[in-house]
Amino acid sequence: MVVVEEELDDDFIVDPVYDADDRNWVRYRPFWGGFARLVVLVVVLVLAVGWVRGRIYGWVDTQITPEGLPGDAVELTIPQGASVNEIAGELQSAGVISNATVFRYWLRCDGDLTIAGFLGCDTVVAVEAGDYILYENMNFESVRTVFDAGPLPEVFELVRIPEGLRWSEMALRLLEENPAFEWEDLEAAYVSLVREASYLPDDAPVRSLEGMLFPATYDINADDLGDEHGFLLRLSDEFDRRFARLLQDPGLHPDIVELGLTPYEVIVVASLIEEEALVSEDRAKIARVIYNRLAEGWRLDIDATACYAAAKSCADLTSADITRESPWNTRVVTGLPPTPISAPGEASLEAALQPADGDWMFYVRTDEGGVRGAHRFSVTYEEHLENVQICRETGYC
Repeated sequence: MVVVEEELDDDFIVDPVYDADDRNWVRYRPFWGGFARLVVLVVVLVLAVGWVRGRIYGWVDTQITPEGLPGDAVELTIPQGASVNEIAGELQSAGVISNATVFRYWLRCDGDLTIAGFLGCDTVVAVEAGDYILYENMNFESVRTVFDAGPLPEVFELVRIPEGLRWSEMALRLLEENPAFEWEDLEAAYVSLVREASYLPDDAPVRSLEGMLFPATYDINADDLGDEHGFLLRLSDEFDRRFARLLQDPGLHPDIVELGLTPYEVIVVASLIEEEALVSEDRAKIARVIYNRLAEGWRLDIDATACYAAAKSCADLTSADITRESPWNTRVVTGLPPTPISAPGEASLEAALQPADGDWMFYVRTDEGGVRGAHRFSVTYEEHLENVQICRETGYC
């Protein structure tokens, strides 16, 4: 406001710019007043953003490193081909972590998760399929350490099945080797698999898997110890696989083709060889004796078939058992038994497919050449009687 004094007695003259009764006048604000408000606003915004950012990071940190100690153990199975999203969801469901989304982005950001950068994180994360042991309320770094170490090694039990066992003997052996098996379930599995036997003819007089469960040492996953059907299926499939390969190499001997024997009958011959041969060198020769006798229409006269017919060990065989009427007892019937009498191994199957060349019609144990269990082979009955005398002198006959 400007006042001009003309005379002492004159009235004050008011600058016409100012009119006390004029309501439309504008007050001029100082420059620093508006700037101060702007500064205050910026400070408030910065503090608000910092507070929000701190709350977010604080919450994220509690997800990455939760408070408290780890809880109970959790068994988690990661299936083949599982995605990071699926794995994170399983971890949250199991209580291992509390937030699957944060864990997923934490992995993709390789453990360096920021608000500004998480959308651009593209680290490829792969978790090997298998079983893992984790714990409730774990921190993310510990979870990743478990995954990086890989799944737990599978626990296996070994079940050993030697060659030459009948099914009844094999079943008892399985029950001894694996207490988780049950007799009734083994029998049920055996019966169900007979319908799927690859080499059992449709017109076979006896429906049996005898001789077609491959003897070997098998490992069983701890989770499958009680799966009788699955285990017998493995034995059946293993036999089919090996025998199919042997049918190609070395293949059928021409004499077998000439005799008109089926692959199933070759398996029967292999089971006889398995029971008779005590040393590897005799297998192909025993096969030759069997085929020579079949070609001549002779009885096979194999004591092991009498033992099978009597359902007893050959150590307990009696003279009455030898003359027992049974289609399995080749002491009284001509031709092959209707089924195998034991589980042949690969060596006996190969010998049955490719017999040695020779005219032998007889064999008897003499520990030939000083080899314990070796047989002596002969063409004539007279030669055989001489060999039998040696057998008696060694105490085997």
